[in-house]
Amino acid sequence: MTTKLTRKETARRTRERLLETAATLFAAQGYAATSLEAIAAGAGHTKGAVYANFTCREALFLEVFEAVGRRDVDRLIAAIEAAPDRPAIEALLIDWADERARSGSWPLTLLEFARQKKDDAEVLGPLREILDRHWRLLGEAVAKRLALDTPPLVLGCSLHEIAYAPAMSVAETPSGRDLMALFLKGLNPTR
Repeated sequence: MTTKLTRKETARRTRERLLETAATLFAAQGYAATSLEAIAAGAGHTKGAVYANFTCREALFLEVFEAVGRRDVDRLIAAIEAAPDRPAIEALLIDWADERARSGSWPLTLLEFARQKKDDAEVLGPLREILDRHWRLLGEAVAKRLALDTPPLVLGCSLHEIAYAPAMSVAETPSGRDLMALFLKGLNPTR
């Protein structure tokens, strides 16, 4: 026996499915090539369902970017907090950078989005807020665990820039792993 969903539950599921589909398509095809029609069709809905949940493609992209980035940062922070010592934390950051460098679709999509919207302060403002939030969260976690006096925003931004560098998706050497190891060594001058 199936239970009938309430209107609120149906709306929530529709929104979740649209976000999941958008995340997949933005990562695979980039921002410009991902249309609202394709997102709606991929989610099994109409374009009207997209507009019922999001004001525009930019708003949908920003929400997807926030969710994808936040999920990644939250997982990494949880692992950092559970790590027993500095070498374990550094190994986590090195592995994270290596993994991000090999899955280079999001950095390129973000660059594409930012370049397309470079003159749109209404879009770039929220994008900067998302980036600042993610950078600061990671920077605070790493600074706390490694007892660093580096400003969290600067530290988090540096870690993200190394891990998500668009060049890492096309260059074989140096690797994201190599760059992160070098950066972390510089944070610990006694090594």
